[in-house]
Amino acid sequence: MEYSNKTFTDRFILLDLANVPIYQAFCVLVFLIIYMFTLSGNFLLIIVVRINSQLQTPMYFFLRNLSIIDIGFSSSIVPKLLMVTISQNKSVSLLECAVQIFFHLGLGGTECIILAVMAYDRYAAICKPLHYNRIMNAGFCIFMAAGSWIVSFISSGVHGNLTFQLPFCRSYHVDHYFCEIPPLLRLSCQDPWIQQRW
Repeated sequence: MEYSNKTFTDRFILLDLANVPIYQAFCVLVFLIIYMFTLSGNFLLIIVVRINSQLQTPMYFFLRNLSIIDIGFSSSIVPKLLMVTISQNKSVSLLECAVQIFFHLGLGGTECIILAVMAYDRYAAICKPLHYNRIMNAGFCIFMAAGSWIVSFISSGVHGNLTFQLPFCRSYHVDHYFCEIPPLLRLSCQDPWIQQRW
């Protein structure tokens, strides 16, 4: 089926946080402070776990992974959000949007799997305390962490690829503050049932 009104552009227009300059400055200041606290808190946790030998346990290994994920999550969204808010240019290129979606989905999936692995770690520690060191050995922890990162980013790549194969012809104004798949699916002039089923 052909779509006669399909046009091509390589940019999407994102929402900004506010239209009034004083509100923009306030929003940027608040988000920048929260972002700095997020980065410093997570970096501090990573450093403390790394240098303290008593924290070299599976639980803190996975907490370090969660801190890295949190840094990545924040850094994949907040800097662009702040730039869009303070600049006159509210657009984002297709490549920037695809990269943001890739990291956002990949890190979100990794976080979910890491949290499930941490739940299993606590289950093993509580229900099988005598076998805990054998079950949650260093090799298994590294395998589970690496596996969660790999599976999540492969899934993210598939979802991003399926999304950007759609023709976008309704509008290029994304009704969102950052690039995410559901708002982009609403802009497609083709039925996105494959992307929604995944």
